[in-house]
Amino acid sequence: MELKEYWSDRYHSRDFKLTRVGVVAIRFRWLVTLLIIGIAGWIPMDWLVLDSAHFNLLWKTRLITGAMLTPLLPLSYLCKLNRRWMVASIYYLVGVMLAFNWVALWSFQGEAVPVGYLAFPYFLLGLLGVLPLQLQSSIKLALTISLLVLASDYWLDHGSLTNGVLVDRVWLLLSFGLAMVWVQCGQLRMLLDLYRESSRDPLTRLMNRRLFVRQLEQVRYQSKDERPYSLLLLDLDRFKRINDDFGHLMGDEVLVTVANTILDILGQDAMVARYGGEEFMVLLPDTSLSQALRQAETLRLAVESQPVVSPLDDREVNVTISVGVVEGNKDSQVQALLRQADEALYAAKSRGRNCVMPERLAA
Repeated sequence: MELKEYWSDRYHSRDFKLTRVGVVAIRFRWLVTLLIIGIAGWIPMDWLVLDSAHFNLLWKTRLITGAMLTPLLPLSYLCKLNRRWMVASIYYLVGVMLAFNWVALWSFQGEAVPVGYLAFPYFLLGLLGVLPLQLQSSIKLALTISLLVLASDYWLDHGSLTNGVLVDRVWLLLSFGLAMVWVQCGQLRMLLDLYRESSRDPLTRLMNRRLFVRQLEQVRYQSKDERPYSLLLLDLDRFKRINDDFGHLMGDEVLVTVANTILDILGQDAMVARYGGEEFMVLLPDTSLSQALRQAETLRLAVESQPVVSPLDDREVNVTISVGVVEGNKDSQVQALLRQADEALYAAKSRGRNCVMPERLAA
């Protein structure tokens, strides 16, 4: 995992962005639930340890805080569909919780403050560590909390900057803020690793069939102004013979080499998946059928001209591919497109292999 993937979600795929926001929404919902229950559930403890004046203020403040947090529960179901809503909800949560803490500290001015209220910001930073945020967002969140806490302390301390307690507060906030950032990056790393394991082919590291179909659904849904997109279904010719004659290690080497050739020839805009055993599927956004046919022919020639060397000895094997090409638009049905691509590939195989066939000629 590269550093840039920790830093910002701009380097993540759209599908992973949606997955991550969904996970954040679920954990955020449980976090809000825990805080609502915990804030209200602490009222009996306040009743035991506080005098009546403080208790009368704080139990009302706790109930108001819980009521202000409650709308976040239904909103969390919508947040998984929109990253900006998720960010706004997190900062709203932080604002409500710090406002509650500020009221509590203000009520104890000139008196000994219970340890629980002094430790509240650190407790909040610890809880937020369960959210798998990217480094950029995590640092902003830690700085926002730290600055708001220090500003409230400065105001409650009547502007004194020499107070040793305030200096200790700075170091503690920095320590807990860094710990939160570290834990959130760890959560992000774990989530990204799990996502890749569940959505990538372990041999070629291309996306698997399940993820490819989801990407195709998204491209179809987002297709505008009748702008077409195209699918390429590739199959390695006589791949079983390669496994039988050269062994499965050679077969694996052929699959990896062809996968890399597809990526090199078609570029970063193409979405490439290992669709089956020796089948690859390519999605070309904003590409007409004629453009896709030209790219498919270029790819076919590149594969044919690149012999694959055995990883065990110096033997080489020449590889060819058959390609079926189909064009889609926003009105196309995903399963129909996949079936048409398969029919086009069958036509290419029937024609003698090592060729490219469009769907319209496959009938």
